[in-house]
Amino acid sequence: MIAAWCAAFATIGGALSVYASTPHQALVRPGADSRPYRMAGALLLLTALVLLLTIEGPATAVFTWATGAMLVWSIMPAIVRWWRFRQGAVR
Repeated sequence: MIAAWCAAFATIGGALSVYASTPHQALVRPGADSRPYRMAGALLLLTALVLLLTIEGPATAVFTWATGAMLVWSIMPAIVRWWRFRQGAVR
């Protein structure tokens, strides 16, 4: 059970880090060096996949891992823009 929670948090953290490394994101300040975010995201996503492979079958683990990452990548831009709009930071 602990491995499942660790895998879930690693997937979310890795997907957020990869999202923060993209040029058109609004999570961190523009112009920030994206290499540390990209490396941390890749490491966390790889860790999450390894953890999922230890508790699930290979097909289920890859499906769960990819679905979790895509969910974060799909929802995060909307959440960040909504949060910035509520703070009055969006022009």
